[in-house]
Amino acid sequence: MTNKPINLKLLLLLATNPEGLCYREISRRTNYHMNTVSRYISYLHSKGLIDIKQVKSNSVRGRKWINVVSIKKELHNKEVAEFLQEVSNRLKCPLSDLFSN
Repeated sequence: MTNKPINLKLLLLLATNPEGLCYREISRRTNYHMNTVSRYISYLHSKGLIDIKQVKSNSVRGRKWINVVSIKKELHNKEVAEFLQEVSNRLKCPLSDLFSN
């Protein structure tokens, strides 16, 4: 699963929201279907780029727990160039490929 524009868009969204986002909020902000978000979040998690934690929900919809996704702490404090290089290394693709179609 190497759809680079989706991976990069998700990573940049998470990098700009260090407190993390739930799947529904990621879906809303990216206009990707929840299943697409779930698939790519699982992929990025398997590559060690993001953390997923369960938190108690305040929703009245009946869900007791929700998954909150955030960028790994060690990646969040890096400069942009270092961050993108680390992403490139973990996805095993050249940095230039992250920005090509």
